[in-house]
Amino acid sequence: MLAKAIANEVGASFINVSMSTITSKWFGEDEKNVRALFMLAAKVSPTIIFVDEVDSILGQRTRVGEHEAMRKIKNEFMSHWDGLLTRNDERILVLAATNRPFDLDEAIIRRFERRIMVGLPLVESRELILRTLLSKEKAEDLDFKELATMTEGYSGSDLKNLCVTAAYRPVRELL
Repeated sequence: MLAKAIANEVGASFINVSMSTITSKWFGEDEKNVRALFMLAAKVSPTIIFVDEVDSILGQRTRVGEHEAMRKIKNEFMSHWDGLLTRNDERILVLAATNRPFDLDEAIIRRFERRIMVGLPLVESRELILRTLLSKEKAEDLDFKELATMTEGYSGSDLKNLCVTAAYRPVRELL
């Protein structure tokens, strides 16, 4: 959500990349997909390429049992990311997220100019998240402050799942 917000704020195109969008069962297709990704990003420049769970794609190259194809993907990605294969007028920013930063390859970590730790929301933020998630629901008798206090350690995603689970409870009771 942060990456989308940044792209929207600066008026850049947004490309969301995952392992499944790059990899292919055909040998050599992975590198072509990475090239195509950066070519597309260059055409719609300025562009933000967001890689969620970046450790799945760009993890350490010393992993035991890793296939050579994964190394080729990483090398191709890093070559384009460095700007070695892009023109000066192409403005491409790579943003990534991971829950496992220590699993990233050292060369990948060096390419990130900034690393930002996004912690869990504080009680005030949790209250705002809950109010936003439940804004279209009839929740007049709901104490958002108490709910926010009770959900210490919850992420925004956890709060969303909590609301969805709570919404299904009456259905389960009827069945």
